Amino acid sequence: MKNRSMFKRYCLFFVGLVCCSAGIAFITRAGLGTSPVSGLPFVISLITGISMGTFTFLFNMLFLIMEAILRKKFSVQQALQIPITFFFSFCIDRFMSIIPTRYGGAWGPSFVYLVIGCVVMGLGISLEVMADVIMLPAEALVRAISQKTGIQFGNVKIGFDSTLTICAMIIALLAFHKLNGVREGTLINALAVGNIVKVWKKLLEKPVARLVA
Repeated sequence: MKNRSMFKRYCLFFVGLVCCSAGIAFITRAGLGTSPVSGLPFVISLITGISMGTFTFLFNMLFLIMEAILRKKFSVQQALQIPITFFFSFCIDRFMSIIPTRYGGAWGPSFVYLVIGCVVMGLGISLEVMADVIMLPAEALVRAISQKTGIQFGNVKIGFDSTLTICAMIIALLAFHKLNGVREGTLINALAVGNIVKVWKKLLEKPVARLVA
């Protein structure tokens, strides 16, 4: 019975990953910036021509190494983050390839893309949280820093996302002399998604609990 429940939780987690990657792709294709954690991969992909998913995977592997150094161990659960991150990165590239870009288009339709992306990303994150089985390396590193320093997870997450966004802005300014990849959509995403997650969790918490029981 326990194994069956765990299988359901992992299935739920993978559905959440797919939703989250689709949300990131919609936000990015809106042409109004991308999510804070995707800013660096997206900006560097614009510079190099290598896919955003590839850099998403590489950065998450860096976060995984940093987490292992911080914890001074490398567990089976951390090893599982590698194929999960590969799947997540693959999904980002697939959705990026099928969702047409709104970059340079009218602001209204771009904003619709952004809203769709935030709602779908919020759904994905809420499913991942409710599955309660594993984290992607970025979130796992934030948790490790929080546990090591005693600083609340939410505060570490804000600092982590802000640092990544600032780095993306600096690289974009150096490469393009303007904020390609980091715009008002990045700020809207940062402010909106957390609240959207709360709404999805309120709506889905009881049905999900019955599903994975």
